[in-house]
Amino acid sequence: VVGMLDLNHLTREKAFSESDVRLLETIAASMSVALENARLFDETQRLLKETEQRNAELAVINSVQQGIAGSLDYQGIVELVGEKLRAVFGSGDLGIHAWDGVGQEIVTLYAVEHGARLPVTRRNVEPGTYLHRTIVEPGVIVLNSIEEQIREGVPVQEGTDRARSIVGAPMFAGERLLGYLVVENHQRDNAFGEADVRLLTTVASSMALALENARLFEETQRNARESTAL
Repeated sequence: VVGMLDLNHLTREKAFSESDVRLLETIAASMSVALENARLFDETQRLLKETEQRNAELAVINSVQQGIAGSLDYQGIVELVGEKLRAVFGSGDLGIHAWDGVGQEIVTLYAVEHGARLPVTRRNVEPGTYLHRTIVEPGVIVLNSIEEQIREGVPVQEGTDRARSIVGAPMFAGERLLGYLVVENHQRDNAFGEADVRLLTTVASSMALALENARLFEETQRNARESTAL
């Protein structure tokens, strides 16, 4: 059942004849076909749009992966991913944050706000705070309004403004948290959807692998130099 056509007569009984019933049934049958065609057209357009969107996401992901493939320069990887994500999201508000488990600090390796580059910073992570929760229970972050941020206890770093929307994806080497990719929007609420989360999560996964390879390479080089010095 798609629906129903309904006629009423408010002034007299037995107002409708068999021919009225036949006419209404014929119109209902024609209308149901037209409505179903329209629904199928809308569904096709939606699937086409989703396909185009996924293809665009894959193109971005491939571009990032090709850029960092084989690179063993830790900060170079950070810079490349930061610049590409800024271009993809059309955002002047983006951060790449590393987790230093030894010093219990979050190190902001790459940060841009309102299009201006910010210096590298370190923040201590105090137990019980929002930042501590993101380390202890890492996961995708989607905060679509200032009210949500305040409710969650999201801090505002000194010298920066509070965004209206935030999306973040963790970077893992195995089960070890390396840090977060975070994109902000200072203009509107609900700025990020499922496609943005998907894209950021995939890029974060690729970046984590590249950063871990770069770290291991630097560690191998350091050990080699120390052995040579001995």
